[in-house]
Amino acid sequence: MGLKVDALKQQLSDDDCVKILEICKEPKPFKDLRKASKAAKIKEGKLFKILKDLKLSEALLFADGKYYTSPEALEYLK
Repeated sequence: MGLKVDALKQQLSDDDCVKILEICKEPKPFKDLRKASKAAKIKEGKLFKILKDLKLSEALLFADGKYYTSPEALEYLK
């Protein structure tokens, strides 16, 4: 297991993926993530695809009812 770097690099070319990773630097419950994504003008259908893709690449993790950007992915955001 671990961060799938090739998938993450591809995802970082999508501004909306980057926005979600930025939003989730601090752990967020889905309700707050949804509000923040609406404010960032990300459509709900795309939000679900982004969440799925980022979770599969392990750039976005889920624990204690909250989504958060993995420490490894944070390094790529810098």
